[in-house]
Amino acid sequence: MPLGILAAGGNDLLTQIYQILMIISFLIFPALIIFGPRLMVWQVDRKMKDVLFDLEAYKESTEAMFLDKLTSDPNPGLKDKMNSLKNFQMSAPTNLDPAGMVQRLEHVLDTSESKFRRFVENQADTEDEEELADLTMAFKGVMGTNQIYKVMNHFRQLIKKTQNFQMVGLVNMMMPIYKEIAEAQKEATRAFVNQAPTGDGIGPLVAAKLIESDEEPEEVAEDIIKSEEEIDGNKVHVVKSRGPGARLGKYGDAIDTLAEENDLEAIITVDAAGKFEGEDTGAVYEGVGVMMGGPGVEKSKIEEAATDHDVPLEGVVIKQSPPEASKPMKKEIYEAYHEAVDKVNEIVGEYDGEVAVVGVGNTCGVGNTRSQVAGVHNRLRKFWKEYEEKEEEEVSYQGMMGILPGGDQAQLEEVKSSILWKLPR
Repeated sequence: MPLGILAAGGNDLLTQIYQILMIISFLIFPALIIFGPRLMVWQVDRKMKDVLFDLEAYKESTEAMFLDKLTSDPNPGLKDKMNSLKNFQMSAPTNLDPAGMVQRLEHVLDTSESKFRRFVENQADTEDEEELADLTMAFKGVMGTNQIYKVMNHFRQLIKKTQNFQMVGLVNMMMPIYKEIAEAQKEATRAFVNQAPTGDGIGPLVAAKLIESDEEPEEVAEDIIKSEEEIDGNKVHVVKSRGPGARLGKYGDAIDTLAEENDLEAIITVDAAGKFEGEDTGAVYEGVGVMMGGPGVEKSKIEEAATDHDVPLEGVVIKQSPPEASKPMKKEIYEAYHEAVDKVNEIVGEYDGEVAVVGVGNTCGVGNTRSQVAGVHNRLRKFWKEYEEKEEEEVSYQGMMGILPGGDQAQLEEVKSSILWKLPR
């Protein structure tokens, strides 16, 4: 057969194949427009179902840990009361009149703390103050995991009912973040019922390491203790939450009193701080300002006291991811106290006069003096072993918040606020 005929036949075949593909594409394109969004909704719904299964497991595990520690003989009304409180709602003070906003917010937060404390005291087998403090903080983990489950279930039901595929992308991105927060809350509760320090406890641990006296420090504000030490010839007021129960306390009131009664040259706050992916857990850095997270009440009061008395605000931060701050303290974070103490001593040496050092954070499992925290690492060994057995490298999905408008910190606080104001750290 001549080559020209073969070429002509080949061209006809290619033309026919091209025409068939064009027809198929014209048929597929409308189908994708019609069924594509439904397919996306179906895929995300299946994924959300799996995530909800995990969130429910976190919720039930957290409740079981709390109840097992709370009482061995629950009364008939415990289940109903707990169900009511774990669905706790908090109404923020109005911001129509900004004047006095901090005081109004503090009042609402104090009322919520009192409500949780009464519930635990009425139901717990123990009357020990430290155990009651741990249980009160553990109950916040119960509320946190419950609220996260409810929020994710709300999104799933909303998407199923509206078939709104525009919402699918946002929810798909938020799922690992909510799951990460819930898992961290479960681990935080586990730490509280085992009286083990969390990553956020590194601030109080550094403060305790600075208190050499074996005498119990005096309480200078609600759940806040203070000890006078000497570092490089300077008088240093070391302040921390009262331990070893899980407490935060009124740091602002303590600093306000110290600033009124003493001629402070500087206020140094020591706290956990969020790290970027690629930064080492336990890295220690200096900073300025009040190193403190949370609703902002205590931070605002410290800033106001420092401004009124013209006291510089120095800071030392120990870097860790948000989940690491909530979970039992990692070995890298614990060992960072050595460098953090050295850094505090270095900053104190830069001043000539009285200095206040504030160990900010949840003081669960952290005593009040150097001798009382000498055995902290022994309570953490079993958790360190668990961390070592995990082969995969932990990634904090909360870093994804940085790609949203407003930056990672602002968005992350918004997410947490939509779940619960005071998730335990």
